[in-house]
Amino acid sequence: MPLVVVNKGKPWIPEELFSGLIRRLPEIIAGALTCENPDGKLLPADIEIWVREPNKYDVGSEKIQIVIFASSFPERAVDLKVRQEAIEDRIKEILQGTNVHGWVWIRLAESSFGEF
Repeated sequence: MPLVVVNKGKPWIPEELFSGLIRRLPEIIAGALTCENPDGKLLPADIEIWVREPNKYDVGSEKIQIVIFASSFPERAVDLKVRQEAIEDRIKEILQGTNVHGWVWIRLAESSFGEF
């Protein structure tokens, strides 16, 4: 289950635009990160998103910062840059015509997930 941390950034972003992006991120990320590994198949419901509002201690100027933590599988890692660019392209479509910008960073790591 990938965890996505979205930092809203310091400058003001229209709420409708931001909430629309957040609503679409699970579909975008699941589609881009799903892979042929039996544990790598993702549905939008598998994506967990944490949104973080800016605070006075933040340093940085980007408006939206998206960090994705996901399990590392060879099938996912082999073309990670292509997957990252696919996410980026879909976000750019949503933000087209605005002055909102930011970045996407995918962090793959060995992991284990369990529910209680």
